[in-house]
Amino acid sequence: MCLNAFSVQNLFSAVARERCLAKFKKFKIQQTNKKATQPSTSAAVLIPLCNVNDIPSLLYTVRAVNLKTDSGHISFPGGKTDKGESPVETALRETKEEIGLSPEKVDIWGSGNTFPGRNNKISVTPVIGSIKNLREQDLNLNKKEVAETFAVPLQSFCDPNNQFYTQFKNGYILPVFVVNKYQIWGLTAYVTHVFLSCLLPKDIYRNEWMRKKIFIDHHINLH
Repeated sequence: MCLNAFSVQNLFSAVARERCLAKFKKFKIQQTNKKATQPSTSAAVLIPLCNVNDIPSLLYTVRAVNLKTDSGHISFPGGKTDKGESPVETALRETKEEIGLSPEKVDIWGSGNTFPGRNNKISVTPVIGSIKNLREQDLNLNKKEVAETFAVPLQSFCDPNNQFYTQFKNGYILPVFVVNKYQIWGLTAYVTHVFLSCLLPKDIYRNEWMRKKIFIDHHINLH
């Protein structure tokens, strides 16, 4: 079955939302180092499931090249949690600050379990949010933080030709997606994989990334 058999209405329906979120909350997250100390910092990212010209897609950012850390990397909008903030509040605030998307445009589905960040020093909570009709005028990029945004159709993630994996020095393996000129890897790729596994049936999204050919890029680091 191909993704075209699923309409935009189906993917954005209440039934799809409840089913996806239930799976997302139960998904067992891989740990990079089970003996590592608990992260001292927390963060949250928004997984923006958006409808772009009737094409269900995921929205990503390319971090500005002038940033001190992870410059030029592809990520979901998000950042560190301020004191007293919930993951949802952090994700919406950071999304507004980075790409100018108003919280009123985002229908929050909920959040899942935390993912381990770089060297297990930060824990990252993904928050799922849908934007039923995303238009270019809805975005206003903060060029100090974000160089560009781009949307990837869900169908592209389902294509085995776009699915790879990478293995780190510590033996940790993560999926990688290569779509057009964009290379989505690290924590962002892993969160993407988990979300798609929860949203789409297995006969539509099947990514056995541990059996795929390795994606070789010596500049890749888990972030």
